[in-house]
This record gives sequence, structure tokens and C-alpha cells, in this order.
Amino acid sequence: MANWRNRPRNITHISTDIPWIITIDESGTPDLSYAQRFISPSSTNYDPHNVHFNVTACLLSTSIFNETRDMIMDLKNKYWNNAYANYNNETRRVCFHSTEIRRRKNAFNFQDKATHRLFVDDLSDVLRNINIKLFSSHINKLSLVRQYNTPYDPYELSLTFILERISFETRNQDAVIVLESRGKKEDKKLLNHIVKLLDYGTPYVKKEKFSFIKGVYFNGKWDKQSNNLKSHWILELADLYCYPIFKYGKDGTHDLAFSTLEEKLSGFPNYHGIGIKQFP
Repeated sequence: MANWRNRPRNITHISTDIPWIITIDESGTPDLSYAQRFISPSSTNYDPHNVHFNVTACLLSTSIFNETRDMIMDLKNKYWNNAYANYNNETRRVCFHSTEIRRRKNAFNFQDKATHRLFVDDLSDVLRNINIKLFSSHINKLSLVRQYNTPYDPYELSLTFILERISFETRNQDAVIVLESRGKKEDKKLLNHIVKLLDYGTPYVKKEKFSFIKGVYFNGKWDKQSNNLKSHWILELADLYCYPIFKYGKDGTHDLAFSTLEEKLSGFPNYHGIGIKQFP
């Protein structure tokens, strides 16, 4: 794991010698070009969905890694034979993906709506029972470009907010970070930002507080070395927890999906500014 600072790499095994795993996913896009088209305060004819961006991190103890994995796999095995499904005529491990679940695509195109509802109920129970802590950053990109002449990159800003808060949660215990890979250029940009936090800290948190980070890795949804017969379930959790928080940050939606995870937000019940940081 020594060379992870140099370029984006993936990780296939996480040692239990590392106390914590942090998985990170996003909802929405960090690109500011759409929001900048409506920078005038008088501009109102914009799509609210496209001016919001959310990054959510899951903090999971490696002491319950296997237990949590088994909860996920038990659910997959319940609804799919050996937890495999057909993806465009290719057999793959079922990968829990919020968008596909909502739209009933690929593995989640069940024969009837009743089965889909049962699956969603079971999935909600699993997400409710997992012992995990959540940290989220929600950026209103329209407010960001209107307030700052040179706005911060929303993803980098979100990582800063999240890792500042996690640095106090881990109490100097080591952790590795796993993000979903978005492309070599994008991954390198995020890696450089996290390395910068390690080397220089932030105006509010000294660099020593970030020394708990012992690796930063970028994995896809599936494990290519297994010919997609395995998926990175720890990233699936980040995806599943992220979207309900995105909706909550966008318009205050407090639905069943959000209620399922709300108690896991750091600082609950007073999680605003801690478990969820909204900016600006």
C-alpha cells in the first residue's frame, strides 16, 4: 500500500489491522457549467436537480467487516441464484445501485412490482441494521457560483468537509479510503486533493489530524480480476446511503429511505453541520 500517493490504484484486500474503512460516493455532478448559466439572481428557469451535488462517506469498523458483508450477500442470495444476474447478456455479481433499483433496470427488473417492493423492504431492513456512521456534504452549486467569484471545486470542497469531521471520529485510529473510480483524470484530481490535506491540513484542521489516512484507493463497481463475478459491496453501501441524503439536501425530502439512515448520521439527532454539512 506504500505507493498509493503517487497515482490512483485499486485495492482488493483490506487488512483487519486497519481499524476503519471509509467508502465514498457521490450523487449529482460536481461540474459547475450548468449552474453558471443561471448565475444572475433573476434567473429562475433552471432544473433544481442539476444544481445540487452530494458526497457521502460511510465509516465502517473492520471488526464487523465480515458480518456486514454477509448481511449484503444473504440478501443477494435470497433474490438471485448464487447472487448472480444478467447484465446485457453477461453474468455478473448483483451490484446494488440506487439508480437501477429505482428504475427497475438490469438485475432489479423483477417480474412483478410486488417482488420489487419486497426486495426494497428487505434492503431497507439491511441498511437500517448495519452498524455504520455517515458523513455527508451537500453543495448547492447555484448558490456557490453566485456567492464566489472563483468557486471551489464541489467534490474537493466536500471531501475537505467530510474528512475534517471524520478526523475527529476515528480518534487517531488508522483508516483506508475507497472511492468509486470515475476515470483516471478525475481520480488523480481527488487523490491529489486528499494528499494535499495530508501534507498541509486545512485552515481549521492541522495536517496531523489527517495522519489517520493510510491509503486512498479507487475501485469500480465490479472486480475486473474476477470477470465481474464479484462486486465491491462496500462502495454499494455508499451509493445506497447517498441518494436519500441528496434528496434531503435538495428539497428537504424526509422519506422512508432517509428515515432508515437518519440515526446513522454523525451527531444524530443534531447532525446538521456534522453528519450533514450544507454549503454555502
